[in-house]
Amino acid sequence: MSLVFFPSPYSDDELLYSICARYHKRSGNVHEKATLHDLFSNRGLTTSVFLPSGISALVSNMPPFSGYSEEQFVFENTLYPYNSAFLPANQANKVYQSMLSNDGKDIYVRAGVVASGVPQNKFIRFCPLCFEEDEKKYGEPYFHRTHQLSGIHCCLEHFMPLYSSTILASGGSKHRFEFASKDNCIINEDHNTLGHLSVSTKEKYINHVIQLAPYLKGLLNKRFDHKELNWFEQKYKQALIAKGIAYYSGRVKQEDWRAFFEKRYDQSVLDLFYSSLSSKGDWLSMIVQKHRKSFHPLRHILVMNALGISLNDMFGTGLKSPFGSSPWFCLNPVCDYYRQPVIKDIELTLSDKTKDPVGTFKCPNCGYTYTRRGPDRTQQDRLRKTRVKSYGEVWKTKLRELSKLDLSLRELSRRMGADPNTIKRFLNDEKESNWNIEQKTNSVKEDCQNWMSLQRKYPQKSIKQLREAEKALYMRLYRNNREWLKANSPKPIKRTSPERIDWNKRDEEILERVSEAVKNLLNSEDRPVRITIGKVGNLIGERAILEKKFDKLPRTMKYLQEKAETVEQFTERRIEHVINEMYKNNEELKTWIILRKSGIKDWNLWKKTVEEKIKSREYLFSIE
Repeated sequence: MSLVFFPSPYSDDELLYSICARYHKRSGNVHEKATLHDLFSNRGLTTSVFLPSGISALVSNMPPFSGYSEEQFVFENTLYPYNSAFLPANQANKVYQSMLSNDGKDIYVRAGVVASGVPQNKFIRFCPLCFEEDEKKYGEPYFHRTHQLSGIHCCLEHFMPLYSSTILASGGSKHRFEFASKDNCIINEDHNTLGHLSVSTKEKYINHVIQLAPYLKGLLNKRFDHKELNWFEQKYKQALIAKGIAYYSGRVKQEDWRAFFEKRYDQSVLDLFYSSLSSKGDWLSMIVQKHRKSFHPLRHILVMNALGISLNDMFGTGLKSPFGSSPWFCLNPVCDYYRQPVIKDIELTLSDKTKDPVGTFKCPNCGYTYTRRGPDRTQQDRLRKTRVKSYGEVWKTKLRELSKLDLSLRELSRRMGADPNTIKRFLNDEKESNWNIEQKTNSVKEDCQNWMSLQRKYPQKSIKQLREAEKALYMRLYRNNREWLKANSPKPIKRTSPERIDWNKRDEEILERVSEAVKNLLNSEDRPVRITIGKVGNLIGERAILEKKFDKLPRTMKYLQEKAETVEQFTERRIEHVINEMYKNNEELKTWIILRKSGIKDWNLWKKTVEEKIKSREYLFSIE
């Protein structure tokens, strides 16, 4: 059934959730489920603030001639353009289709939001100045898309701190619509998202957001073609190569890259962007390596801003190569495809001395293979070669034909595109080849006879002892007649050790070392390490025996099974370690800080546990 009316969006920055909340306000419906039925023909639909579902049903219920479309709502009134920008086309389309459908339970997983390491905002946010301006212009405020970006805690128009409303963005009622008002948009320091910061940190953060604003607005308001994951890795590597932070082979100088990035962003600012740096294997290292997963848009933006890559550079221009784009030219003068672009693949390496890129090009038709030191600076460079690695059979066959004609060495050199010394070398090799083959055959026969004579002379010696006696003879046979050598040598003697292992004693010895290793792991003041059988085995240098002979070490294995930690147990130990360290350093025990320092991604799952441990710790401190 079509709606009688539907509020017009106040701008492209208004959330679809906000528009629906304004409809609920005007409709006179007492219960949200009645509004859900009006809008989506589905009383059980779960409302979502950032990436809602049910959009197809909503459009089908629009008033006649309203002109609204699914695409318009998705791209202009949700966070889809932002969250899908760095996803491959097929994955982005799955998110889009889920948003159109009535079943949106997989949207945030498919969009990579859940596993991104950047948590969603707990409450819907607002800017006091925007709130005031909207009231004056429209008679009422509304919720903006640009205020809801995770890790962005200030308005992208006024660059003042955002405030959290009292409306839960997730975790609240599944079927509610709450419109912006002074009752739920309260301006006080408790709701100020940057209220807990020092003045200097706040200034640093806002200055960085000013730099990032064009990226954030661009992703929300413009449409870019989706790229495969490795596209972004290659773009970053090109920028790193230009700055001397990566080799032309693609290998990144990770320490230089980390130092470069840390100069651009203070650690306190990265904490606010939920993109802290922890170790060499963190997100900053992974984002410039082969992408096996997607990264949060904010982390891409941080890297793009640091490297000076604009959105148009990232999405609008192709990948660059030091030798230009495929195809490349065959440079064999006697090939039918001479100076024609038939080479599609290139092998990139680095010069050992200069570290310049070196391209290896092989013609698929004649086998002619040449290298060129790059990068190419002009179109004429594409017809240049540094060295010929292989002339190929077509070239050699042509040389044989021409050598039978009455041509001078200089003329042969000109026609074959090689210097006279190269021509002479190939012709000499050709003349000597038949004689060399015959000579080699006779030599191998003689070596075989000598090897048999050696065995008759020393019948008791093993193959190893015979090899030591005649190393050169053995190596010639090994290279030239390996199968014969294997069939005509003494068979190796299998030896068995008479010693038996006392497994009870071994079990006792390993148990002592294992218990000491576990004790050290538990008592270490360094960052906690999870206790697993593999980890303990590595520490004592006995991982193989623990994994392969576990049935012979019953006491050790029983002890390890008791001490080995599940993921949940290890997470709790990390939390306790962080709390203890913060207490020693006289730091205030704040839940969000503990969750971040503990490296926990799912804050909602562990928040209650952290709060309980804080209460328990504070009680113990009060006793002390």
